[in-house]
Amino acid sequence: MNTLAKLRGALASFIEHSPFRWAVLSLAVAAVIATAAYSYREIDRELTALTLSRREAVAQLMAATLAEKFGRVMDIGISLSTRVHFRELVAAGKWDEAFQVMQSVPQELPHIDRLFLTDLKGTLKADVPALPGTRGINLASLDWFREVSRNWQPYVSAAHTRVATPPIRIFAVAVPVKSAAGKIAGILVLHIRVEKLLEWISGIKAGNEELFYTIVDSKGQMAFHSGHLDNKGNTDLTATPVFQKLQRGEQGVEIGFDSMEQEESIVAYAPVPGFGWGVIVQQPARSSLGLAARDTQLRRLLAGYGLILLLGVMTAILTLRIVGARQREESDRRMKAELERQVAERTSELQVANRELQSFSYAVSHDLRSPLRSIDGFSKAIIEDYAGQLDDQGRDYLDRVRAATQRMGHLIDDMLALSRVTLAEMQRGTVDLSALAAEVFAELHKSEPMRNVDWRIDPGLVATGDAHLLRVLLVNLLSNAWKFTGKTANAMIEFGAMRNTPVPDTRGVTEFFVRDNGAGFNMTYAGKLFGAFRRLHTTAEFPGTGIGLATVQRIVRRHGGQVRGTGITGRGATFYFTLPG
Repeated sequence: MNTLAKLRGALASFIEHSPFRWAVLSLAVAAVIATAAYSYREIDRELTALTLSRREAVAQLMAATLAEKFGRVMDIGISLSTRVHFRELVAAGKWDEAFQVMQSVPQELPHIDRLFLTDLKGTLKADVPALPGTRGINLASLDWFREVSRNWQPYVSAAHTRVATPPIRIFAVAVPVKSAAGKIAGILVLHIRVEKLLEWISGIKAGNEELFYTIVDSKGQMAFHSGHLDNKGNTDLTATPVFQKLQRGEQGVEIGFDSMEQEESIVAYAPVPGFGWGVIVQQPARSSLGLAARDTQLRRLLAGYGLILLLGVMTAILTLRIVGARQREESDRRMKAELERQVAERTSELQVANRELQSFSYAVSHDLRSPLRSIDGFSKAIIEDYAGQLDDQGRDYLDRVRAATQRMGHLIDDMLALSRVTLAEMQRGTVDLSALAAEVFAELHKSEPMRNVDWRIDPGLVATGDAHLLRVLLVNLLSNAWKFTGKTANAMIEFGAMRNTPVPDTRGVTEFFVRDNGAGFNMTYAGKLFGAFRRLHTTAEFPGTGIGLATVQRIVRRHGGQVRGTGITGRGATFYFTLPG
């Protein structure tokens, strides 16, 4: 005991009378500062990402809504132009009689402001409502005429000022009119006021926060800005970075300087798929409740860390002066308990934010599903109750309406599934991927038992991760392979793994793959594979919504891995992914 007491006394003397105590104090302060800085950055990043993702979701939903509306208007134009009596009159050059057929359209379809017919040279022959001095004018110099006459396909024009009086802002949907023999006989043009764009998306909101919406047309012009409804010009946005990203088909969200409003704003953007238009959602950073909540939380965190730092310094000084195990245990830097409390508070707040985002997604999907179900149900009722009064064309139109509503329903379901993948809590464990793949293959074969597909599954493939999410990953990849080999003789689908791949970031890591010999894709468009609603094949070729690979990418990233795809048109595709655990 005397020896132990002497050693303690010598150590206390050493600490008390040497620079060692200042080194210990400096290390303690540095550790607290490093921990605080790391936690501050992580919380800042997470809260900012949550706020921005909500704005991105609004932009994506608006873009999807506009795509559906444009498609409906184009379908209306095609429906009008293919009426048997109408196209016979146009083919015979009986413009006045064709004019009579169009008379009731504005009353039946109030969102169409005006419609007219031109001949193949762009000369206006009939219009509803008829405007004085318009018949006989040549419109061949306008954008819609040049685009339609280039390949004789329906076209949605950019926003522009109408030639006829009054000179209002509109966009045009131009559809070629063909005779019974398939010869082009004229062009049917529908005018829609740009204000209709605002009506179409006005129901999409993000709580009570102030948002500004900008619709950009296919020529890079600002069709309208919800904060500047009196703007009658065509503001050119082609030089802006956001439009250039939209032109490349990119979507995203960022914080930057708004040159129009002259202040920092949250800017989310998404392309309108298939039409070349785009949606930009802007919110002044000063009015964002999410950013305000983030800043409040960060200020509280800084105050807490300041207190922790102060307590840590005081504790370190006391620890250096009082050498003893009991004092050190009591100190341990209390600070650990405080840090755990702070982490628990942050975790609780993030969970609340996630639940709010899930509630928002559910509300949006519910509001969209109700009218879709009504449209589908009434269309089915008409087909069943009035079958004897409908001709083949009428039934075809109703079948198209039902197919469109069902497709929109699938889009909503897939958007919710993608949201759940992002927000679901992960339960990690050892997962038998070979067994999961065999289960998925069995389900696919059960869905189409007549198909003959050569399945190849490497045995014993395991990974560390969330079993539910990894099953969703394999369902999407293997379902894609199953779908895109549907037109391939001697179809083959393989699930395997390899190490030491040529990709630098995956060397030494097991890289799993799903390979098929189906339709494949052009590697020029490989960068678009994993974007939501991005498809490299038309719905007529292969059904789908463009969500599957975006879901795969999010699952892989949540596991800390990477995903990539390679393919050759007509010769199949291979998708690789890593799961570091």
